Amino acid sequence: MSRNLQSLAGAIAALALCVVLHGCSSRVRGTSRELPARPGLGAPVDRIGRALTGNALIHPLGPDDVSDRRKEAYNRAAEADWPQFTEDLQRTLALYDSFDGTCGNQWRADRNAAPALRYRALARTLADDRLWIHSKLAVCTQYLAVELAELATPGAATADCGGRTPGHDAVDVFRSLLVLGKTAGVDDGIAQDDHGTSTAEFPFLAAP
Repeated sequence: MSRNLQSLAGAIAALALCVVLHGCSSRVRGTSRELPARPGLGAPVDRIGRALTGNALIHPLGPDDVSDRRKEAYNRAAEADWPQFTEDLQRTLALYDSFDGTCGNQWRADRNAAPALRYRALARTLADDRLWIHSKLAVCTQYLAVELAELATPGAATADCGGRTPGHDAVDVFRSLLVLGKTAGVDDGIAQDDHGTSTAEFPFLAAP
């Protein structure tokens, strides 16, 4: 890894640590009257689509009360309400795009658009927070392969089912796309899991 990318990886790791510590130290403020109502039976309370979208891109540096409540709203949102988070995503995408010192080379960034609109396309893509899988294909080697191929992204695998297997380094791929517009180049320094995983034998994930 070059010195520049090492510095970049360090900066991202520092931001990630800041976000993690921010979340660990967060407290729900206010009286019981100000707390969100308890969700009804069957109502969504959390979701996971693409890695890091909620925790890394929804108010990662905001005050605890603002950040926590917005993330909670994101997790609880019905599918019809997902587009309302496009503006939140756009603001943070601009931050990630600047990490390598070059603005406009992020995945799906429009270099020719006004700054306020430069990240709109990717923000809309990410607001639709679900992984796409090509169920007719049995080869699954690349995280986000369906989205990358559909959007003609350099480095996209062809004839790949996409999705996310236990062996995919989803964090590195996602951050590389946000910073460099490529599927590799930014890593978190973690090469493998502590325990082995499998894509053929259940349970796929190792015991904690």
